[in-house]
Parts: sequence; structure tokens; C-alpha cells
Amino acid sequence: MIHRTVPRLQEHALPKILVVDDNQKILELMEAYLFPDYEVITAYNGQESLDIIKKEEIDLVLLDVMMPDMEGYEVCNILKNDPHTQFTPVIIVSALSHRKDRIKGFEAGADEFLTKPVDQLELKTRIRSLLKIKELNEKNESERNLAHNYLDIAGVMLTVFDTDRKIQLINKKGCEIIGCKDDSLLGADFIETLVPERYREKAIQKFYQFTSGNTEGPESFETPLLRLDGEEREIQWHNSLLHGRGDEVIGVLCSGEDITDRKRAEEALIKAEEIHEKEIHHRIKNNLQIISSLLDLESSKFTDPQVVRAFEKSRDRVHSIAITNEEIYRSKERGKVNFRNYVYDVVNYLHHMNNHQTEFIDMNIESEDILMSFDNARHLGLILNELIMNSFKYAFPDGKGTISISSRQFDDQFTLVVEDDGIGFPVKDISKTDTLGLKLVNELVEQIQGNIRIDGSSGTKYTINFRNL
Repeated sequence: MIHRTVPRLQEHALPKILVVDDNQKILELMEAYLFPDYEVITAYNGQESLDIIKKEEIDLVLLDVMMPDMEGYEVCNILKNDPHTQFTPVIIVSALSHRKDRIKGFEAGADEFLTKPVDQLELKTRIRSLLKIKELNEKNESERNLAHNYLDIAGVMLTVFDTDRKIQLINKKGCEIIGCKDDSLLGADFIETLVPERYREKAIQKFYQFTSGNTEGPESFETPLLRLDGEEREIQWHNSLLHGRGDEVIGVLCSGEDITDRKRAEEALIKAEEIHEKEIHHRIKNNLQIISSLLDLESSKFTDPQVVRAFEKSRDRVHSIAITNEEIYRSKERGKVNFRNYVYDVVNYLHHMNNHQTEFIDMNIESEDILMSFDNARHLGLILNELIMNSFKYAFPDGKGTISISSRQFDDQFTLVVEDDGIGFPVKDISKTDTLGLKLVNELVEQIQGNIRIDGSSGTKYTINFRNL
């Protein structure tokens, strides 16, 4: 194979023309024709010409056919099949003038076929024309190589495939991600080769939607890419349509960033944060349970019913907060509490801890699955604790009745209703009551920027509204 090893150093050097002929007089004539516009190098046979081309950067070859070692057709064929010289213009100059000789020359790859004796003007015209074409080819090749260099130094995977999903280009980064050699996947079906099987049907559908223009299509998205070794990598893609001269879609340019390691790191960090957060809530819950137990123990030291009851109320309030932390610990949504589950836990605890008062009191709960923040849930838990305990203590003199709790949300407006069918409550404005528990309820409602209404006409009904953001 022929390789050029000596580049032209002078920017404005004359084009080099290699004249190959075994006739000394022809060589001298060609030199006379071409001087002083071109630098002429001569060779007496085919092998000598090939040796020269290995060392010199030749711009054009004038080639005789009939030579002793190898025919000009063979030399031409060698030049045109070598990537390094395939665009070097070759003019066959021969005494052979039959049609079949000309056809044979063009089949060998010759760019022109001139018959001896050659007209000087025609020869120079053909040379200028072919050198101009060569210059344009070299410029296009240079621009193409420059574009490929830009593609290869890009930090993202770049691929181009046509409307039949056939791969037309993959840059160096893409080959690294896919695990393929340069150009080894050209012509392969992108989706069938590089998309995991479980995604292929949907990917094909989205691809044709995108290229047809019927929908906006998936311009940017994340999806796994299947490497040739079977490993899946997560890629962030951005797609752009490629248009021809008539504005028809001729392909798709995809740029992809391998985000596998980043996503794994993010997922590991999130998991670590979740574990840490749950551990904190677990410890807080345990500490609150310890405080609740200590309050229970301390109450046993007193005989005054009011003092004992005060300790019990404090114990129940602390436990209500502990239940909130337990819900956070169990929640699948970070930092969120399922209020429906929380209501059941609070009610069950209060009913159990006050069973001497609640044996004949029914509890009805109707609550939607509503997520809310830890702070809002904690406030509502304390409010529930006070209102339920207030009903236990005052609503049912005969120890029988029903307490109903309901919650709902529309948009961001949350409503909690706690009501009983007891003897009723005479105060309509909670801010005017002297009861410590209801004062606490009023303060908690204000802290969540809500409002509370009391209806004591038939039993007692508390309605609390606030924005659950």
C-alpha cells in the first residue's frame, strides 16, 4: 500500500506533476510543455513511479500505458485503490486510441485519457481542470476531517441515523460508551442494536412519531442504552431532526450524555439521606416514648386526681408527637405523613389509654389518603388529642356516645371535623374559653394559619380549615 510521508512545506509551491513514460523524448517534451507553471518529476516505469509517490506529495500523474515492467492501467488501479492517493488525478497519455483502450483506462480509474501526440493547450487545460477539482476535494476532505475531529473531542456521544434507523455516524465518545470499534456499527439498526428489548417497541413508535412530525416527539429524555457487552448504561438524550434541501426529514442527530454513574451516586446519596432521616425520627420517637413512660411513672406518685390527670394529658400529648415520628419513619414519601393512618394511630392510642372512660363510646373515622408535612401533622395530632380527650371528659355524662372524625382536601384546602353527639358545648368562640386544652387548640390552629369553628347546637362539632401546601 502506498503512503505519503513527505508533506509539502512551501505554502505557495508549484503543483507537482509526475510524468511516467519509458521514452526519454516524451519526458523531455512533457517537461517543456509544463514548465514554468508546474514542478515536473519524471519516472521511467511503473514501479519507479510508485516509489516516488511514497516519498513525494504528487498533485497529478501523467501516465503512459505501454511500459516494460507494468502497464499504466495497473499503476492507475493501484493509485485509485489506495485511500491516500485515490483522489490524486491520473491522466493516461497513450498512443493507443481505440475505444476499448479508453474504456479500459477509465475502468482502471483514470480521470482523463489523452492520445499521443498531445496538444499542449488541451493538456494544460485538462490539468488545470483536474487540479481545481482536486483542490475542492481536498478542501471538502479537510472540512470533513475537521468536523470529525470536533465530534471526536466532544464530551458527549453523538450519533446520526437515517429515517430507516440505520446508523450513519458515531463519534469517538459514542464508541467508548457502546464498546465498539470505529465504524463497526455503521449501517446497523440503532434501536434493534442499542436499545434494550423491553423498550424497543415503544422506541420504534416514538421514533416514527418524531420523524413524521405528527407529534412533537421525544426531543429530550432519559433511557437505557445497551452496550455490545450486554451492560446497560443510562443516557440523557437530546434529539434533533436533520433536513434535506427540500426540507424533508433525512435523519436524526442524537447527542447523549452517560449519566449512569451520576444517577447511581444520586440514588446512593438519597438512600443514605433517607436512612439517616429515618434513624433520626426513630431515635426521636424512642426518646418521646421514654418521656411518656416517665410521665406515667411520675403520675403514680400522686393521689390527687387533678395532678394525675395533668400528668396523663402531658403523656398523651407527648405520645401524639411520637406517633407523628413513627408515621415519618414508615412513610414512603420523604418528610410526609399519611394523615389517614395517623388519625387511626392517635385514636387507637387514646381509646386504649382511657378505656375506663371509653368502653361504651364508639369512634367513627372517615379520612381520605392525604399527605402532609411533619409539622402540620404534628399540630393536627395535638389538636385531635385535645378535642377527643375533651369529648371523653365532658360530652358523655352517662359514658355512652359516638365521636366522629372526618378529613378531606380540595386543591390545597384541608378540612378536619371532630364532632360528638354528647350534651353540647355552650361556647361558640374558642378564644373566649378558659379551658386550658381548648386554649392550646386555638393556639395550634393559629400556628398553622388556619381557623376553627364550633357548633354546640346538637352535640359539639369542631371544624378546622387550613392550607395544606
